[in-house]
Amino acid sequence: MKNALPQEIQDAIAGWLQAGEIDLFIGYEAGPVPLRATPAFIREPEDVARLIWDATCENNLTTFLQNYRGKKVGIMVKGCDARAIVGLMQEGQWARENLRIVGVACPGVVDPRKVACALGVAVDELEDVCLDRERIAVDGHVLALDDMLHDTCASCPQHTPEMHDTLFGAFDGDDIEPDYSHVRAMEALDADGRWEAFTAEVSRCNLCYACRNACPMCYCNQCFVDRTAPRWVNQTVEPRDVQFFQIIRTFHLAGRCVGCGACTRACPQGVDLRLLLDKLRLDAADLFGYEAGVDPEAKPPLATYREDDPNDFVMG
Repeated sequence: MKNALPQEIQDAIAGWLQAGEIDLFIGYEAGPVPLRATPAFIREPEDVARLIWDATCENNLTTFLQNYRGKKVGIMVKGCDARAIVGLMQEGQWARENLRIVGVACPGVVDPRKVACALGVAVDELEDVCLDRERIAVDGHVLALDDMLHDTCASCPQHTPEMHDTLFGAFDGDDIEPDYSHVRAMEALDADGRWEAFTAEVSRCNLCYACRNACPMCYCNQCFVDRTAPRWVNQTVEPRDVQFFQIIRTFHLAGRCVGCGACTRACPQGVDLRLLLDKLRLDAADLFGYEAGVDPEAKPPLATYREDDPNDFVMG
């Protein structure tokens, strides 16, 4: 099968299932939509052959872990996804011994919207797509894969997962500094300019909650937007409701966002949520010397207290 996992990786997953070391394996398989793989949930060793890896494997599969608490799970992760596993471990949501991790060095995942834009068509008009490691061929047109990757991949803090039981793939760019120019540009604006930029960006949001549903760190049993007693926000597309949701969700992720970019990639309206989340990630680093998703033993800065915590920003 095209883009099938290396045989040794297939054998490892099948072995875990046969030995009862895991109850299921979460990976990717070919989907019905061009340029988008779909999550696969493998419970039988003979089904491992369905699994694939290529640049269409966009989803952060760690989002599904919340559905399998109490079970032993195998999972395929890109570098940014592995940070989400560390983040969940930091918050006591998962124990390492209950996971079997297949890591893959990921140079980036393809953005179907970029492909459609380059060809001057709508995303749902993409057909007859052929993808290899360097090129995308669509209806007689050939595009360089590197030019069609998600913008989130350009600022990815970790392409190769550090936490894994077995690893495949190769990537030579993990020593490249992430690009936070979008954050610095926002910081350079005055207060009115920042608010104008924020409201303009989220004006496209239609409160579909795709960002929340794609985020591995949004694992609350009941989201604040779904509460009715009290009701925190009305589920409308009025600017005040959209702005309230995006602001509160962002602050819920302060010191917790691992920078995987799943929320931005999932947004059907193309809202660039990195403008908010990367700002708070940099603040956590500057104020507390903390980076989510790096050290499983570290505690999130807003969930702990130290006597030497900096408090210069606290107003007297």
